Amino acid sequence: MKLERKTFRSNIMILAAAFLSFLMFCVIIAVFFEDPIEKNLDIIFQGKIDEYVTDVTDAIKKTEDGSWENLKGSLSEYGYDMLVLNGDSIIYGNSSRQWKDISDDIGGRVQVSESPQIFFYRGITVVEMKHGESGNVILAAKFSDNSQISYMKQFDFMLLFIALLTGISLIIVLLTVSYFFMKRTNKMIMRPMNELMKAAERIKNGNLKEEIYYKGEAEFEDVCTIFNKMQVRILEDREQRLRNEKARTDMITGISHDLRTPLTSIQGYIKGIQDGVADTHEKKEAYLRTAYESTEEMNILLQKLFDFSRIESGQMPFHMVKADLAEYVSVYIAQKESVTERTDVVFEILWDSCQIMPDIWMDVDQVRRILDNLFENSIKYSYSHPVIISVRIYSDDEDMVLEWQDNGPGVPEDKIDNIFDRFYRCDDARNVKGSGVGLYVVKYIIERHGGWAKAENNGGLKISLCFHGGRYNG
Repeated sequence: MKLERKTFRSNIMILAAAFLSFLMFCVIIAVFFEDPIEKNLDIIFQGKIDEYVTDVTDAIKKTEDGSWENLKGSLSEYGYDMLVLNGDSIIYGNSSRQWKDISDDIGGRVQVSESPQIFFYRGITVVEMKHGESGNVILAAKFSDNSQISYMKQFDFMLLFIALLTGISLIIVLLTVSYFFMKRTNKMIMRPMNELMKAAERIKNGNLKEEIYYKGEAEFEDVCTIFNKMQVRILEDREQRLRNEKARTDMITGISHDLRTPLTSIQGYIKGIQDGVADTHEKKEAYLRTAYESTEEMNILLQKLFDFSRIESGQMPFHMVKADLAEYVSVYIAQKESVTERTDVVFEILWDSCQIMPDIWMDVDQVRRILDNLFENSIKYSYSHPVIISVRIYSDDEDMVLEWQDNGPGVPEDKIDNIFDRFYRCDDARNVKGSGVGLYVVKYIIERHGGWAKAENNGGLKISLCFHGGRYNG
């Protein structure tokens, strides 16, 4: 059931319960307080004795015993009826319903005597007198068409009817007020709810660009604002996922292309040896050396894919030991200098080898992977000959900072903040071989060491890596 209908039904049930309670209250009042109300009304109506009661009293006094017809004629001129009783017997007149009501209600209230007794009962003037020694009792009463007796008999019903009418009127007023109030409340609640439902439907249909515009209650504004932020986040995640999928596809395509070149080279040189093209020992050695270098190039590409796969699955192991970063980097540079021509690559070490550096917690295998990726990045993208690589290590309190800089053209400023993103390549045209995961792996490893990575242009691309010097908590 919709909230609007449910709210309306609840309000109707509340009002119906209030109405029934009011009716029950009226019935209880009518039942338990009938007699006190009637008595109070009797008191209210006292003092309204008929104006001819004195003349009627005189006529009764002058009447001789047995002259009932003459008395009846005299009393009828004043609008009175009469009844003559002797004990419980009726001597003259008829015991009508009106006389019976009077006798039932006032019996025993008045002490009958030879002096006229005048009293007022429910709008009826009554004269009562004992006549002489015969013991006959004369009753004279003035009944009218609008008798208060009838009025009093209907009073309880009228009271209940008035209460019922008042209750119905009150319920109608409450229903009217409740309707307009509920309509306003439903509008206040249902409008943002409808907007949220429409937005959810748009998201389900793939529309993530149209936001909710709602101005009203602060609570609903907050909900709509959070919903819009969630929608923006979903859109960003979807766009990022699409970019990653495209980059992953490009990376696989690119690496496949990059693998084809060394693979073709290996096949060609091995074929040359098999066909006898390399007919001397020196040529065979050259062919085999070139084929081996091609296999190393393929191994580097496959290792990057393997590293990326382990990072994505969270399975890259780290074995932290306490070591001297400066000494480790010095050994790495010495190894690279021994296998590269100085005319191709020149290293510049910018720290005093005699200076004592504090040991830090690090994974030596992962640090080597960092240095390999930085070295390969400089070789590929410096576009210089020779490639000059400047390496500086210094202590910053307990931390150690490694700066790696080449003499290349650097990276465009609008792209430098993205070079640590996975699959990101500044060279969109793929004029240079690369997977786009090298610096992403560097950043991942350095962050697992509790540090950070930063890139900037400073006469070439400079990569700064901070190794946290405290105990490893990864």
